[in-house]
Amino acid sequence: MMMRAELYAAAALLLTAMPAIAADADLGQARAMVMAALPDDCDATLAGRLEGISNETYAVTWGEQDYDGTPLQRHGTLFAIPCSLGAYNLGYAYVFAPEDDFLPMAIVSFATPDFVLEYADDTDTTLSRDPVVTGFASEMLLVNPRFDPETNTITSFSKWRGLGDAWDSGEWTIDRGRFVLKRYVIDPIYEANLEAPQTIESQQEFVLFQAEVHRRNGAHQRR
Repeated sequence: MMMRAELYAAAALLLTAMPAIAADADLGQARAMVMAALPDDCDATLAGRLEGISNETYAVTWGEQDYDGTPLQRHGTLFAIPCSLGAYNLGYAYVFAPEDDFLPMAIVSFATPDFVLEYADDTDTTLSRDPVVTGFASEMLLVNPRFDPETNTITSFSKWRGLGDAWDSGEWTIDRGRFVLKRYVIDPIYEANLEAPQTIESQQEFVLFQAEVHRRNGAHQRR
C-alpha cells in the first residue's frame, strides 16, 4: 500500500510540473523563432545579461463569436522577447501561440503608419502642415512596450531622442486571435530646441490612426 501511495504522489508531482515544462519549452521555441527571424536586430544574451530585462510569458483569454453567433472563449500564450537596448529605448519582439490547431505559434507583426513630416525651420519645433500618412508598414519590433492583460492590449512608446519631447505611441489589441492596430499617435515637436520651451504647448499630438467602432451581430466591434 505504501508503494502504491508513493507512486500516486510521484505521478501527481509529475502532472503538476508538466505545464511548467511545456511553458518553458514554448518559451524556448519562441526565443529561437525570434533569433532566427531577426538575427541582426536581436541580442540573444540580453535577457540573461542585464538585471530587470527578462523574457515574459502571459496567459491570454479573449471572446469571439462562432459562425452562428454563439459566444466562444479563446485562449493562448503571449511571449515577450527582449531584443535590443539603446540609451533610452528597449526593443521587444512578441510571439503569440493560440490554443488552436489551425493557428500555429508565430511572431507578431504590428501594423504601423508610414508618415511624412515637413518642418517649417531647422529647429524642428513647427510643422509646415499636419503629418501625412502615406500607407502602413509591418514591424516585428516594438519600442518600450507593455502588455495589459485586462484589455489584451500592447502599447508602445518610442522616444525620438533621450529628452522624450518627441515620440510615437501605438496600441494593438487582440481581435479574433490577431493583434490589430487600434490607435497610433505622434508628438513630432522637439520643444526643448526652443530657447523658451514654455512658449509652446508641452504636447502637440497628432492621431495618425484611430480605430472606429462598428456594430456587428448586435455587438460593438472596433476596427
